[in-house]
Amino acid sequence: MSIVKIQNKKALEQLQAKLTLRLGRKPTQIEILDYCLILANDNFEKLVELVSNMPVLSLEKSERIIEARNKLKNVIYDEKASFGHRDDEDIYNE
Repeated sequence: MSIVKIQNKKALEQLQAKLTLRLGRKPTQIEILDYCLILANDNFEKLVELVSNMPVLSLEKSERIIEARNKLKNVIYDEKASFGHRDDEDIYNE
């Protein structure tokens, strides 16, 4: 068995509470995750659609973006300027 860290533990706990009310018993979080995997496999195309909309931002990329921002922190802001950049797509999913 391996350990899996969940970022959104609160959502799992809320799902557990809803299922407890509906089922009349408290399913374990492992049971819930197992059933979520079954649902994900049964609805694979929907899962791919959801995952493909998530921006990809690695630690290295975020550090590079912060460094670039810090180099420009003394530049006066011009709200009319437009500087489309690939990093913007990753951060803002645009």
